[in-house]
Amino acid sequence: MKPEDRVLSLLTLTDDPWEVAGRCRLPFARLAELLRDLEAQGLVRTSPGRVALTAAGRRRAVPLPDLSGPRLAALRAAYGRVARGRPPATDRYDQGHLTQDSVLARVREMARFGDLYPGVRVAVLGDDDLASLALALTGLPATVAVFEIDERLTAFIAEAAARRDLRVEVYTADLRRPLPASHVGAYDVFVCDPSETEAGIRMFVGRGLSCLREGPGAAGYFGLTLIEADLAKWRSLQRWVTGLPVAITAVVPEHGFYDNWPTQAEEARAWGVRAFERPPRRPWYRSALYRLETLDGFRPPRPGRIGGDPIVDEQYFGAGPGRR
Repeated sequence: MKPEDRVLSLLTLTDDPWEVAGRCRLPFARLAELLRDLEAQGLVRTSPGRVALTAAGRRRAVPLPDLSGPRLAALRAAYGRVARGRPPATDRYDQGHLTQDSVLARVREMARFGDLYPGVRVAVLGDDDLASLALALTGLPATVAVFEIDERLTAFIAEAAARRDLRVEVYTADLRRPLPASHVGAYDVFVCDPSETEAGIRMFVGRGLSCLREGPGAAGYFGLTLIEADLAKWRSLQRWVTGLPVAITAVVPEHGFYDNWPTQAEEARAWGVRAFERPPRRPWYRSALYRLETLDGFRPPRPGRIGGDPIVDEQYFGAGPGRR
């Protein structure tokens, strides 16, 4: 959401200028300039201690959703039903499902930041988590486009979306190759959970950035662990991303937990540490949630074909010394 639209949306919740100043994520000088411009356009009216939307402002403002209480309970139940029977995770594509609560926490975080609103266009790069269906079930996005290599998942998502008349478009795509030109710059938000090699991170996040529209206020969300990606990889990602007109606005630690998968005890045993010979009793694999936001001057990059192994490197959990 562009800064001026974010301010108008906040004004659907409060007319307290100080509350808007605290929540709009803008320097005060920029907010003051925006309010003067919005008043000149007839969208807001200011008075001592108050900023109010005019009738024209109310027509333009996009209300921010409240995904809590009964609405969250209904979303949780609907997502639980739609995810039932999905294809099992496979290490062929480095899959691992976020828990149901973690998927919904990510959706709520998008809403909290003002990135999930009526009419938003979302691109999901890889979707064994079925985040596309959770997002569509909110009824807010104009479209959710899924780019996924696994044809088991594309068939499952397409069938589930059609059965419930959800606004989801599904494309079978190998993200090592560029996305079709019609999708470049076509979305407001991207979501992904990248494989954590250098190639995998650049593949998923790079394709996500290529989806975003020009200009400020578009956003990207993705998970990154410290289990398969050390801080050197985090630093490499951060230096690459911030070389563009893009800011990292949040890193939320331990935000996403993943369901245990059937082969993890076998994979852990390959590292030769007896303590890991028994399988875990509860979800342990976790990721931080990154949020990116585009700035003035952003244009969607057009990365070419991605070389290198997007899945396996020396930090890959499933590549213990006994399995190489």
